[in-house]
Amino acid sequence: MHTPRWDIALSEDKVAELGLVVKGSNQAGFLILCHNNPDPDTLAGAFGFAYLLQKKFNMRCVIGYGGVMTRAENKAMVNRLRIPVKRMRYEDLSQYSAVALIDAQPITGNNLIDFRAVSQLLVVIDHHALRKGSLKSPFHDVRPTYGATSTIITEYLVAAELTPTRSVANALLYGIKTDTNSLIRSCCKADYHAFSYLSSLSNPRVLGCIEKPALPMDYFSDFQKGLAKTHIYRDVACSFLGRVRTDSIIPELADLLLRIEGVTWSLCMGEYEDMMLISLRSKSRTQMSGLLLRKLVGKTGSAGGHKDLAGGQIVMSTLTDQQKSSLSSKLITKFLKMLKRENVTSKPLVRDD
Repeated sequence: MHTPRWDIALSEDKVAELGLVVKGSNQAGFLILCHNNPDPDTLAGAFGFAYLLQKKFNMRCVIGYGGVMTRAENKAMVNRLRIPVKRMRYEDLSQYSAVALIDAQPITGNNLIDFRAVSQLLVVIDHHALRKGSLKSPFHDVRPTYGATSTIITEYLVAAELTPTRSVANALLYGIKTDTNSLIRSCCKADYHAFSYLSSLSNPRVLGCIEKPALPMDYFSDFQKGLAKTHIYRDVACSFLGRVRTDSIIPELADLLLRIEGVTWSLCMGEYEDMMLISLRSKSRTQMSGLLLRKLVGKTGSAGGHKDLAGGQIVMSTLTDQQKSSLSSKLITKFLKMLKRENVTSKPLVRDD
């Protein structure tokens, strides 16, 4: 059977361009930055890009992220594959002379790069819609037709004639798998080629352990509470869990609630440490979850995502006690109004009968 050729000409040109851009950067101060609340695609992309810089250009770098790492699978991915990533605050950026932003773009609210730090931004690599701010970066490669940023990084490695280590291959494969829902959502031929290539280099047993990690007992208590606090507004499921002990429950409950028959939107929120964490899921064909969630949190927080899923956070330490106590109800009310469901009568998911 004939296999279509994997066209990586663009990536070959981009690797050559990248070499010229990073050549003059300070090797001791290069930061590879994931988006806030990192998912597998941004983690894998950063991990693979660090491998490229090290092996192709002999550069040392640090991988960082803002926000929190929520899902148990993402934590398992970092631990099992030994991805050297560290949590950062905006103030930490001053330690680095150059930044590469992976699976995100500047001044979007879902990463640490804002107007003050944009001058440090040397590289932007992403697969979302192109933002004008990215064009100001000396090196930018934004491919909206690709299903995952991990696919772009995989092409870079092939173009640079580098074979990824087993850990890097595992990470990139998992990044593609999660962002494309196993190649059935928003993907192109390049994603299929990269997935096939990485499959021969990966370890299925390790990936299985990442996809089905062990969960603490508190997780199930929080899960039960989340279901009990879920209300349905026609085709919208909303749940505010209050304070949670396991932050991964919020995006996972949002995933589950979207599977309720007749539900098109699911919004889950919970307080963890000093933040209100928010996850949004959608089956809508007309509205973008990422854009909707950014409008929902406004200037009080940060958010980002794709067409059908998004995540965000609001730092609560800056709010008054009154603002904290009313935050969840105000967000739900605003969300329902945005969807024109403000006059819909709610019903509990779990009934007391």
